[in-house]
Amino acid sequence: MNTSDTIIISTRLRLARNVDGLPFPHKLAEMPARQIIDKVESVLSPVDKFTRYDMSGISSLDGTILQEKHLISPDLLEDSPFGAVMISTDENVAVMINEEDHIREQVILSGLSLDQAYDRVNAIDDVLSKNIKFAYDKRFGYLTSCATNLGTGMRASVMMFLPALTVENMIDGCINEVGRLNMTVRGVYGEGSKAEGYLYQISNQRTLGVKESDIIDAVKGAINHIVEAELKARQLLKRDEPELIDKICRAWGVATSAYKLSTAEAMQYLALVRLGGYYGYIDISDGVEFQKLITSVQPANMQRLGGNNMSANERDILRARHVSAVLNDMCKKTVK
Repeated sequence: MNTSDTIIISTRLRLARNVDGLPFPHKLAEMPARQIIDKVESVLSPVDKFTRYDMSGISSLDGTILQEKHLISPDLLEDSPFGAVMISTDENVAVMINEEDHIREQVILSGLSLDQAYDRVNAIDDVLSKNIKFAYDKRFGYLTSCATNLGTGMRASVMMFLPALTVENMIDGCINEVGRLNMTVRGVYGEGSKAEGYLYQISNQRTLGVKESDIIDAVKGAINHIVEAELKARQLLKRDEPELIDKICRAWGVATSAYKLSTAEAMQYLALVRLGGYYGYIDISDGVEFQKLITSVQPANMQRLGGNNMSANERDILRARHVSAVLNDMCKKTVK
């Protein structure tokens, strides 16, 4: 596993747009809200094969699975009665409708892929803008429900795995430094969430008065700074290498042999296994598939795998079996 796979997990580009002349979603009546959904579906149909999910008809389990995959936000699932999402076949594109804004176009790609993600989301935006008149002001740019999204309406975020900065108690200082670069750092599921498994999302705060290319360059600069800091912190972790190896090997042992695992336990042990991949103590054959394992151990995904009637204990038992099977297939402990 290379350095990028052990620090930079994925990239997300999001554009916020609103239909000109209509109230924002929280003030929007059902009929125009449904019309926006139908219009977006119609416009996107020639672009790719999208699956439409209406929040009014989706089950709690299915909705939570989409949220665990980062395809929809908690707000769309919980607070958007006339909300919907269009998801591409490869699940790299998700267009949320009637969340905080009328339309939120999102592209998620693995690794540091800011330019590629922007190209794809921009192509989606071009198609939509040719068929839907967006609310736009010559002075302020794209008009959005939240003032912090005015201008480009673009959020560029990168998910990073930062165990050494966290363990060495250097993460707060790093967060303060990138904050001075107009970046924000959040947990694995965005604002208000925890950094489970040492996973953090770094994204731009400024959208007004800058170009999309400026945002991408700024995020790249912040990411490079954090990567350097994490690599230095990982060297510090090796000050007592026998202790580090023991901690990682214990995590491997539990992850591959436990009878049951809670979500929190799985996230912690898998984080240490991933760190072991960086140091070469564990051979991880595929970083992208390893990240899919992180998603698959989440509660709703486990519930889907085992059946809706599973108890919490049954889910934890299944999670342990699932983690063990995938790790033994994908990884090998190399340290003696």
